[in-house]
Amino acid sequence: MNTLSLRVKYRPLRIGWCIRDENIEDVRKVLRLTHAFWGGRYNPIIPVNDFAFAKQLVNVFKVDVLYPASDEPFLHNFIKQFTYLPWPFSHKELFVKSFSDTKSIILDVYHPIRRFYETHIKNNPNPEVSAIFDFNKNDPLNDVVLATFGAFPSKEEIGIDYSAYFEKYLNAKRITLETEALLPQEIYEYVTPSTITTYNLIRSRASGWNNAGFYVGKADNFTDIVNFWNLRASAIELLFYDPGKAKRLDPLRDYFLKTLRNWIQNHKGVDDHIAVWTKDDKTDIDISAFGTGILNCTATKTIWNGLNIKPPFVHFEEQSVLGNVSDDYDIPRVIFQLPPKPFYDEIKFHEQHLIVSVNPLINITKSENLTLTTPYIPELNKYYGRECYFVWNAARAEVGGLGIITKVTTDHLSLRAMESRNLIAKIFEVFEMKAEPSQAGLIASGLIQQLGRLQDCRVFKIAGVRMLIEKYNPYQSFTKSAAVQTIGQNNPVTKKPNFSQYEDLFIEQRPFNKKLKPEDVFTYLLKKGVFRVGLKLNCPNCQLDFWLSLDDSKTMVKCEYCGNEFNLTPQLRDRDWAYRRSGLFGREDHQEGAIPVALTLQQLDTLFHGEWMIYTTAMKINPVTASINPCETDLVVLTQGYDGRVQLLIGECKSNKGEITEQDVSNLKKIADTFPQERVEVFIIFSKTAPFTAIEIERCKVAQDHYRYRLILLSGRELEPYFVYERTAKEFELDETAISSEDLAKNTHSIYFDPKPKVVN
Repeated sequence: MNTLSLRVKYRPLRIGWCIRDENIEDVRKVLRLTHAFWGGRYNPIIPVNDFAFAKQLVNVFKVDVLYPASDEPFLHNFIKQFTYLPWPFSHKELFVKSFSDTKSIILDVYHPIRRFYETHIKNNPNPEVSAIFDFNKNDPLNDVVLATFGAFPSKEEIGIDYSAYFEKYLNAKRITLETEALLPQEIYEYVTPSTITTYNLIRSRASGWNNAGFYVGKADNFTDIVNFWNLRASAIELLFYDPGKAKRLDPLRDYFLKTLRNWIQNHKGVDDHIAVWTKDDKTDIDISAFGTGILNCTATKTIWNGLNIKPPFVHFEEQSVLGNVSDDYDIPRVIFQLPPKPFYDEIKFHEQHLIVSVNPLINITKSENLTLTTPYIPELNKYYGRECYFVWNAARAEVGGLGIITKVTTDHLSLRAMESRNLIAKIFEVFEMKAEPSQAGLIASGLIQQLGRLQDCRVFKIAGVRMLIEKYNPYQSFTKSAAVQTIGQNNPVTKKPNFSQYEDLFIEQRPFNKKLKPEDVFTYLLKKGVFRVGLKLNCPNCQLDFWLSLDDSKTMVKCEYCGNEFNLTPQLRDRDWAYRRSGLFGREDHQEGAIPVALTLQQLDTLFHGEWMIYTTAMKINPVTASINPCETDLVVLTQGYDGRVQLLIGECKSNKGEITEQDVSNLKKIADTFPQERVEVFIIFSKTAPFTAIEIERCKVAQDHYRYRLILLSGRELEPYFVYERTAKEFELDETAISSEDLAKNTHSIYFDPKPKVVN
């Protein structure tokens, strides 16, 4: 049993609160309910009347579950459309009543309240000041204060008195906000229900907008309140300001403004603008009261497209654990003990749930055909649940790992590896295409396995190796000297090998500073079973030559043509060994083009060394409802971009004599256009072991996207070196240190479509 290092972190579930547009009462209900849960400040409100916009919010916030603010059928029907976010609990309610009390089914604020008490209040002579705000029902700023500082649902509403916990443990004082009274500056210094839901949570890095400042709107406007909440749920620090209530809000505005400017002054290198957010660019406001350096921002629906605002995941501190990898099953499993918990796992909390995020640091299997990596495609949640965790509704795809919804009392987990080919086929299925392995794909996969792993296919970088395999058919034998000369591409005049560009290639362990030689390469190919050794014999009876493998050689042998048995000993004198192609390399179909496929995958594996990579060889792709042509792709590769989005590379690979056709380009272009860009970023690869012709380059150009570079062309010049652009950088101005799909696509443009030849001085 082997061990595996994993990165594990606990995190609260992110609830998407579904409401009907313009229903302010449901907003108030949600703002109370969400403060009952640890992390509730970061849970979005999703108005569902506009389905496209609501779906954007579900996607950008990466919610784990959807919950209706009421039992209205309209809300339930909306939630049913997100089949990939199945309800993971046995109870339909968030708070379950038993004989003696009521229990939350989700990690609640009891934990941070108690933790805060033990850390900051207990035995502290000067504890921090906490407060709960009571509202006058007629106060027009009620919704603003509720959205900013929070409040707990009443015991009558849910059966649990969180306000009592807050007051008891944190010595919280109750402050009644009188109608028309000023909001005092010190209000922002209190530990409030909103503050406690964020306690001890770490926000993952997010590259989206983070423009702190003010949201300017009307205190009684549904859209303004929801916008303000969702922006703060995205971890943007904002204070609500209603110009119509300036007299009451100005002291708090000035205090917050001063706080922001001091923070900016003390943190060099940060954006020194203070944002003023409004719901649209038609809002007419006087921003002079906010001073200089103001950045105008609008909270229109378009900012939630996943490119602008990117709400971070919130989680507790990440920890390392060791898991045991068991090979007792058909597919390996990893079993691991969960690390120390930042919450309480007493038996009374056994109904409460949270998410355990798991990130295996390396592949747990000896086979590249198995993986524990779960690409971030939420539509695969059920698949991950069934295949990886064994509970169909408890898995959630995450950027950089897999989230498992489990009880706070759980102390260990078990995950199972998945077959890479099945995972890739499932991704195509999600987007209405059927993918299954082709004959060529099975051969290519077997060829890679025959050599060992992808990096063992480096030997195909050597042009002479590819030439040797092409030169002799399965029934032709050849001598070692002929093979070594072909591998070395010996000069016909000088008879010396032309092998200098491969001398530093690493294919297996060899003494330090020893250069690779053609004979070393041939020995490696023999070890990998690419060629078999035998004897070329002549039958004394029929006079025909035939080949006999070393394994079948003995004193008395039988002619494979006439069946005559004879003694081979007299023919051994001065006899050279004869070699033939073996295994999959012994097929007459030239392995159906598997060598350029293996070589392309090996180069990609080197390129993506810092990221995970899942691959499969050729697959037949057929439409279910997608508008594509039935076709075949030579390879499919999955990896991850800088923004966490899944990248899918589909490719057509050719040998020296192959040609990229218009049909090849059309087929792959239609497949690439089918995947939604918010989920999958597709790149199209055309590779050849020979240079591309001018006609092929023009054909390939058609597959380019209008808005970004997605086309990757790799010739022998890029496939043979260890670093993909090691040779090409001598000819063109480009980024030689390519480490991503984007780099490959950008360099392809600079080589073939807008060439930038290097000027030689």
